[in-house]
Amino acid sequence: MQNAPPALLQRGNLASLVLVNMGVGTHAIVWFMVLTAMPNVVDDLRAEPYLSWATSVYLVSTILGGAMMALLKARLGPRLALVLAGVVVTAGGLLAAGAPGIALVLVGRVLQGVGEGVLVALSYALVRELFDIRLLPRVFGIQAVTWGVAIFVGPMAGGWLTETWSWRAAFVGTALLPLPMLVLARWVLPQSPGKYDGTAVVPGLRLLLLVLGVMAIAVANRLTPIGWGIGLVLLGFGLIALMLRLDRASGRHIFPTVFPGLTHPVSLGLWVLLLMPLSQMAISVYTPFLLQFHRGLSPTVAGYLGAVHAVAWSVTAVLVAQFSSAGQNRCIQTGPLLLALGLAGLAWALPAQPLVWVVVSLVLVGCGFGISYAFLNQRVMAAAQPGQEDATAGSAPTLGALGGAVGAAIAGLVGQAVGLEQPLQADAVALASGMLAGGGCVLALLVALLARRLLAASR
Repeated sequence: MQNAPPALLQRGNLASLVLVNMGVGTHAIVWFMVLTAMPNVVDDLRAEPYLSWATSVYLVSTILGGAMMALLKARLGPRLALVLAGVVVTAGGLLAAGAPGIALVLVGRVLQGVGEGVLVALSYALVRELFDIRLLPRVFGIQAVTWGVAIFVGPMAGGWLTETWSWRAAFVGTALLPLPMLVLARWVLPQSPGKYDGTAVVPGLRLLLLVLGVMAIAVANRLTPIGWGIGLVLLGFGLIALMLRLDRASGRHIFPTVFPGLTHPVSLGLWVLLLMPLSQMAISVYTPFLLQFHRGLSPTVAGYLGAVHAVAWSVTAVLVAQFSSAGQNRCIQTGPLLLALGLAGLAWALPAQPLVWVVVSLVLVGCGFGISYAFLNQRVMAAAQPGQEDATAGSAPTLGALGGAVGAAIAGLVGQAVGLEQPLQADAVALASGMLAGGGCVLALLVALLARRLLAASR
């Protein structure tokens, strides 16, 4: 008879639980603080054309940081890797705070992205090392709550610092956020790096291909005519595919060797974790925009309505965290289906239906992630091949970010093609909603099939 899982909130687990949540929380709060402050940054520095670049370079550098995590952890050990990543985040915030022009602000965002990418991926890897495998869904559920709290804390802190002092104060605030985590790491993580591989080398070519591939996809929606943008997306996919091929043949891997196959539970789970964010990213990009400029809502109300799905994600993740194995299987299968239903609802409701239906649809989208994402991560980590545990753990958030980058680029291309420009036309909004949310719905149904195959392969 299998022993019952240990209690999560016991003395031996509390410091570790706080630490792994600090890694995720730092990333989330910095994201929302900067998102709130950036309009003032570009206004003060007269750099409006670079507003979108602040997000693009950050997203690409976050993916790069996540891909580097396994290497840094192998070479430096978890404590030093975490400290180095936190120092890079702090340096990026201070550099941006003192920047005389937009160029150094962008460099600061790159540093923050690299550091936060390492922190998030390392937090996932440490969850596997610091906790009993049976506790993973509860730990991931609490991390989802951390994201939910960041939705309120980040904009509030960023807005207050910007309005009370300036946007530079907001960046100073982001620089201070990692410091408590660095202090706590001293007591939680092992000190000696002696058992780690100090000879591990940087996979420069593979990281370069990954960066160029993701950057090509991220900036595709800024090219005209649209054919150039589509070509750039295809080039980005080609570079990423080449990187994966080289990675599989290398001695030290950035991604598990079974990825991108469609048979092993690790690969199937990673595909689900990649495609779910991709399917809904268009909604994250355009919902606040359409609610504000098509439906006439204020920026604050539109922004918070756009975050409804994140709140639903956090709440449902907590509610299902203690489900049994059978319940977890049902959640993994049902999550993509709820996501598809929510996206179908948005395709219908966004153009002209009462806002209550928009909210209901967004809640369904969030619930789809909330009931399944923690269990998906647990299945992927539990099925990791020997010697590839760190690469597997780091791949989950990295591929999620990659899915987001691809989804945002595709959303931009579709928006450009159908004419989502001000003043917005009702027929263009209806067409865009159908293509973006409807296309996401179809993709989510495909994800449901992959999830079903994952459950069969995990038995």
